[in-house]
Amino acid sequence: MNIPEQIEKIILPLAEKETVEIVDVEYVRENGENILRIYIDSPDGVNLDLCTKMSHLFGNEIDKNDPIKDHYILEISSPGIDRILKKEKDFLRFKGFCIKVTTAKAINNQKHFKGQLVAVANNKIVVDDVTNGIVEIEILNIVRAQVDSEN
Repeated sequence: MNIPEQIEKIILPLAEKETVEIVDVEYVRENGENILRIYIDSPDGVNLDLCTKMSHLFGNEIDKNDPIKDHYILEISSPGIDRILKKEKDFLRFKGFCIKVTTAKAINNQKHFKGQLVAVANNKIVVDDVTNGIVEIEILNIVRAQVDSEN
């Protein structure tokens, strides 16, 4: 299990207790610093107070479990308007929106898709791609998917 997966497992009970959704967890190196970035959402949206509260709760729980041995900076953030989509429930929530998708394996000689998310079922999505029309994509084949804020 990699660090983001370990972190998500550690903080998920806290997030659920606070009615907060963990959208994504990243552990990256930027400008010589290790950054643990946790993207959250909630039914009432995300504001600075919620980010501060979850930073304290998550930080204490992560420190208690100590899965990261190196010094790191913890960042709690909203997923923003270009929200990442990973799980089937993410896609269901944004059905009808314009999305951008990159796949691991090409579908009809294409790996990059952009268009309206028209259906979600059985671990697959259907996108009305601007280039090739209706395309069915298995969620497991998706490298990256996000809401397209430009449309």
